[in-house]
Amino acid sequence: MRALGAGLALAGLATPAVAQDAGWEPGNRTTSRVRGEIEPRDDPYRGDGVYGRFRGDLDLGLGLGTELDQTGGSGALRASLHYFSTVGVTMGYADALGRQEPRFDRVLSAGVELRPLFLPRFVTDASQGPPALDLFLDSIALGLGAYFATPPGEAFGARRGVEASVGFGLPLAGSAPGPWLEARGLARLSDPRRDESAAYAVSLTVSWHTLWASGLTSD
Repeated sequence: MRALGAGLALAGLATPAVAQDAGWEPGNRTTSRVRGEIEPRDDPYRGDGVYGRFRGDLDLGLGLGTELDQTGGSGALRASLHYFSTVGVTMGYADALGRQEPRFDRVLSAGVELRPLFLPRFVTDASQGPPALDLFLDSIALGLGAYFATPPGEAFGARRGVEASVGFGLPLAGSAPGPWLEARGLARLSDPRRDESAAYAVSLTVSWHTLWASGLTSD
């Protein structure tokens, strides 16, 4: 009897140890790694449909590049500020930099811009990757504002009117924050009573986008 009791006692002590060894804790791997395997932490934005755009509610973009029209190219600067990468304000500046016979010596513009695809695609789970494709589609933008141009030999703002734009961008790092290559088609329409023809241009810029929380949206 003593031997039987000792055996049962030893079995009772051993059982929890076996169960503990065979158990699994959340966060522990259940399989071995294979060559080339990608962990979720290796790419925090991949396939989530957001790609970093919810790291802050404001998206600030600053770009440098060129503006091309039928007379040649000008240096171009562009700034934008969007709320949740959807609706925002933009400012642009182009300078002929002493180029011979430009359409305008300088152009300053400001307006509003809408990126209509991001939130509807995200809400309907239509953003499935790859990131570059999702971000490209969501970057398609429609803009409307005013421009003030300086024709050669005239004063600033001698030519002014409405500027409409259509644009898109390509993320160079596969996420919303970081470098982008952006393009926009611009149509500048002046007062029809002045009998001035419309001016058309294409803007190409390399931009850097950063996001931050403004506090406008509470948790």
